[in-house]
Amino acid sequence: MKIAVVGSRGVPATFGGIEKHCEEIYSRLVQMGHFVTIYARKGYIDNRINEYKGIKIKPLWTFKSKHLEATFHTFWALLHAVFSDADIIHFHAQGPCLFAWIPKLLSPNKKLIFTCHGIDWQRNKWNFLASNIIRLGEIFSATFFDTQITVSKSLEEYYRNKYSINPITIINGVTISSIKELELIKEKFGLNEKDYLLFVGRLVPEKAPHKLIEAYKQTKTEKKLVLVGGSASTDSYVAHLKDLAKDDKRIIFTSYLYGDELKEIYSNAYLYVSTSELEGLPLTLLEAMSYGIPVLSSPIPPHIEVIGKNEEYGYLFNSEKVSDIKEKLEFILSQPQLDLIKKGLKGQERIRTQHNWESITKKLEIVYNFTRRNKNSDKLTTTIKRRFALT
Repeated sequence: MKIAVVGSRGVPATFGGIEKHCEEIYSRLVQMGHFVTIYARKGYIDNRINEYKGIKIKPLWTFKSKHLEATFHTFWALLHAVFSDADIIHFHAQGPCLFAWIPKLLSPNKKLIFTCHGIDWQRNKWNFLASNIIRLGEIFSATFFDTQITVSKSLEEYYRNKYSINPITIINGVTISSIKELELIKEKFGLNEKDYLLFVGRLVPEKAPHKLIEAYKQTKTEKKLVLVGGSASTDSYVAHLKDLAKDDKRIIFTSYLYGDELKEIYSNAYLYVSTSELEGLPLTLLEAMSYGIPVLSSPIPPHIEVIGKNEEYGYLFNSEKVSDIKEKLEFILSQPQLDLIKKGLKGQERIRTQHNWESITKKLEIVYNFTRRNKNSDKLTTTIKRRFALT
């Protein structure tokens, strides 16, 4: 089977959950005998790379603009994809769906599949016009596609309730990594084993690291707070965060980390914290749990799906208020370390059994095969879900 992928910046993944998702799934699909082309953005990847882990990479030029970059890249990618020999065009994220009419008009025999990674128009970085354009993309995502996929049950319910369609949930996965001893980050940032709390993600308003900083500053602890991440067209917000933290020497900004440095910083954290107010199914949370470290997260539906409403696999804030975040931080920091270790290991086992990339890829292959052979209908979706139960 031949699959064309739009909506990703490209692989290898160095930025963003969608890119990581695509790298993990499509490299495995190639190993299963399929042919995959990812349309990448020039400037995001090394333009000399035309293949990675068996995935064909097609870099395309686009404008360097917060509001135009993804839009124009999707347009060029689809003009190429509709005249390719692809059997399926797979869209990732809501924005690219604005152009779903192109393959419907120019290549109606190609099957269209969409994966929703989050409600993108709700992100704080968009102005009123951009938000409403992406909202139109959401409407198209529920209208023009043969099959819709969501990465969490809460997103599935959102689409079902709002658009009366029957999407399929294929959750994100994560690879269980071995613990990496301190070396690089100790030398670079002066960190020691289990002496810091960890936040990993883009520094954007909807992930609310400002609330974490405010709560942490009110918390009496010798443990440091390490924020791994950087701007995503949010330079003024990042400057605000650093200004907020400037009078507390315990707070460390590392910018983005990759490879061994990222593995080290996950491996040796005392606690992972996510204050995010908007997620699909966050890979950073799953990655933290895969290292066996305890996690503390905001009580949004995707986090509750992973951690459990009774906090079986981690900890949840009571609300997203700074006072509640501070209260929960103080509670966890007062717990015996053995209790935290047990909670972390329980979360790790959940990741090992339920968020395995191999089984997730097999489910996507089932979706491709059934969608390619059948017309879009609730019956098709029901058949796919029954097949999932057997895998």
